[in-house]
Amino acid sequence: MIGIGLLGLFGGLALSGLFSGSETGFYRLSRMRLMLDAAQEDRTAKVLLWFSNHPSLFVATVLTGNNLANYLISLSTVTLVYEIWGTANEWLATAASVLITPLVFVYGELLPKTVFLQRPETLLRPIWPILMALGVLLVPITFPLWLLGRILAGLGSEPERRLQAILARRELMWILSEAKAAGVLRPLQHRVAEKVFELAHIPVSKVTEAVEKVPHARLPCSLSELLEKARQSRTPELLLLSAQGEPVGYVRVSDLLIQGMEACSRPKPLPSIPRNHSVVEALVRLFHSDDPLAKVADEQGHSLGFVRRRRLYELVLGGPPPQFEIPFRR
Repeated sequence: MIGIGLLGLFGGLALSGLFSGSETGFYRLSRMRLMLDAAQEDRTAKVLLWFSNHPSLFVATVLTGNNLANYLISLSTVTLVYEIWGTANEWLATAASVLITPLVFVYGELLPKTVFLQRPETLLRPIWPILMALGVLLVPITFPLWLLGRILAGLGSEPERRLQAILARRELMWILSEAKAAGVLRPLQHRVAEKVFELAHIPVSKVTEAVEKVPHARLPCSLSELLEKARQSRTPELLLLSAQGEPVGYVRVSDLLIQGMEACSRPKPLPSIPRNHSVVEALVRLFHSDDPLAKVADEQGHSLGFVRRRRLYELVLGGPPPQFEIPFRR
């Protein structure tokens, strides 16, 4: 029985290290490398990529296996105490469990996590068949957990998508950090990339401005009044409002200087951006459409305010975009 107890103790310790290390290695895997290897018909890469796209199933397997491994260590420790001392002494069993805890922490948690953190793919590839076999054995326990996660996702919390986004964001941030350290990215480019990640989940409605904060002019007015408003606001475009205060479009100062008041008779239409779009999506849309501002609308199409491309540039770049002096007529 002592041999069985020792086998269970060291076997549980090995399983604990296997599950703990593989969990860290899974989070450290490079999805880009897996996708490239999978495209070259690498079967192991295909399996790892599939679990990377379904992280909840892998996490449930690893956590369940780790808990069972720790339980096996505790059971084997208590069994060894009873076999060595020949009596069911609860104090000795408790003391032995306390003494074995540092060993479990170092060799079952800390050391495997550190090793897998350094070389995740190198270590996950050879042990993946073992993890697959253990995963199949633990299906009766992990399947209800996975099913519960799917039910929660169906209720709207979507934990799996959020976990996928976290994994992708961590990987991209690591790639950017490595590129900066290697000199591929300049500090400004790295800072802009970090800002993009930071603003990717912020809806554009959070940075919407009221009409009073946007350089505007109410029609009818003269050309000199329009140019003076643009000069005071130091802006290359003006939002045009009707006599009732409704936005009718915008006009560029360059068009005013060339066409005069005729440019106001055909104002450029304001694009509409849904309020649930992110700041980055709004900036990309304004960049491609070459519009300096847009209105932010709710689900019914009602205007909630306006967003300026210049303001979005300031949020992403941490400062205003390059300025160009525009000649104003006197």
